[in-house]
Amino acid sequence: MTPSTGLEAALAEQILRRLGSVMLVLFGPDGRLVHCNDLAEQQLGRELLNLPDLRSVLPEGMSSRLEAMLQAERDVQDWHSELVHKGRRTRWYFQRLDDSRGVAHLLCSGVDVSAERQAQKQAQAQNDALRELLNHDELTGLLSRHALREELLGWVAHAETFGLLSLKLVDFGLLRDNFGPEGADQVLIETAAALRALLAPGQLLAREGGDEFSIAVPTAHGDNSELQRLGRSILNRFKTPLQLASTEVNASIAIGAVSYPAHGASLEELLRNASTALHSALESPGSHLTVYEPRLLLRARERLWLDHHLRRALDLHQLELHYQPKVALAGEVATSVEALLRWRHPKRGLIRPDLFIARAEKNGQIVAMGRWVIVNAAAQAAQWLAQGLRVRIAINISARQLSDPELPRWLAECQRIAHGLLDVELTESCVIEDEGRAEGFMQECRLLGCQVFLDDFGTGFSSLAQLARLPLDSIKLDRSFINTGGERGQALIRSLVTAARELQLKVIAEGVETEVQARWLLEMKVDEAQGWLYAPALPAPEYQAWLAAHNAKKD
Repeated sequence: MTPSTGLEAALAEQILRRLGSVMLVLFGPDGRLVHCNDLAEQQLGRELLNLPDLRSVLPEGMSSRLEAMLQAERDVQDWHSELVHKGRRTRWYFQRLDDSRGVAHLLCSGVDVSAERQAQKQAQAQNDALRELLNHDELTGLLSRHALREELLGWVAHAETFGLLSLKLVDFGLLRDNFGPEGADQVLIETAAALRALLAPGQLLAREGGDEFSIAVPTAHGDNSELQRLGRSILNRFKTPLQLASTEVNASIAIGAVSYPAHGASLEELLRNASTALHSALESPGSHLTVYEPRLLLRARERLWLDHHLRRALDLHQLELHYQPKVALAGEVATSVEALLRWRHPKRGLIRPDLFIARAEKNGQIVAMGRWVIVNAAAQAAQWLAQGLRVRIAINISARQLSDPELPRWLAECQRIAHGLLDVELTESCVIEDEGRAEGFMQECRLLGCQVFLDDFGTGFSSLAQLARLPLDSIKLDRSFINTGGERGQALIRSLVTAARELQLKVIAEGVETEVQARWLLEMKVDEAQGWLYAPALPAPEYQAWLAAHNAKKD
């Protein structure tokens, strides 16, 4: 387009040389289009630029603003805005320029920002998606751990009282093993739906990750009745199976409950105490609700101490085996021993097994400790045999150890070292947990020359049909039967002995402490007994001394 005067053309050309890559449009003092560069003509279109007054197609607010810029006498500020034309977005900068005669012109310089705006739009979409991922759990659609923390921090900042439930599915690993990853995800989805259905308005449900959830419950002046009501409702709900697409799943849930500010002056302390309460709930079988109290923190610290020091106990040679004799009730002949693990800590002294065995099961240390027991029991059997003492040694195998693929190899090698004098004891609960695996292991033990004992019989509710299927040599009556006493207790033991005789199994009574107990067990034809009446579990040298004295007394 040709400029209207030579003066205007000269001004336009000077500007064009400086800004040739930018869309440039120049208006005269009367608002007429004076000049534009090729880029402007290309982007805006010839038909638009041929209009007598470009301002006529501008938005009203922009047109009046440009008019004011041309008519002002002084102190005219530059201005910028954005326009959309033919689907493209352009950022325009408007600047008043006066020529040498003081005649006002308006320079409009434009830059196509369509790509920039599209990139910003995409970036915003990505940010929104990231924010969604940050604040919501992708699988269940619940609030995320991060989002719940942000909400709770706000509640704390405003000094609001609230309760918090920390929840975890019990034995979720077993569900994942049985149903696979997709089935496990479905369990989590159904768990989230079940929990969501129990919530009242204002209560927040979040998935912490894995199989853990949290529920925040606003409370009035620290009144925890609603928190405890909700906890009980959740326990009742999980008495009913979760409905999956093709089956039902019986899931148990553990719940730890805390209140703010009663159980924590800060959110960090509150969450820590909620975790403590949850871990306490997990120690109880099935679904359970535990409300935080200070003694739970002491127990948590004790668990932490055990976890740390148990890992070092093997390397520092703090473990030792003690041996408790089994005695034939008829004739009181010492028949064999049970190897029992003991932990002698340099500062705490001898630590009772009930204080650390269960913890070793939980943290997995029982596998390494179990191997140590097998090796050292075999070495002791070989040493006694070299001294002329043929002593069969029974070692305990836990459910966790049965999952150790190296267990049969270790046992076979150690049985060779022990010259065939190792036996094994498995608890009834261990058999019930995985009867197929337990039965296969028993068969392997029998092939190695091990006698197989079913320990703690009567505590796991196994059936006589199960006993008939298992390759057992003996059952060991749990001490609770012995302590029951009376006619009812004796009748129960008599029936068990009768069933064992039919299955050609020996019967051994544990926890025998008095002569009276020994006499009526003998009358009921129990084969052997084990307990403090005869001897506690003793270190190897002390057992040898006891055995010598026991045999001398018999003679």
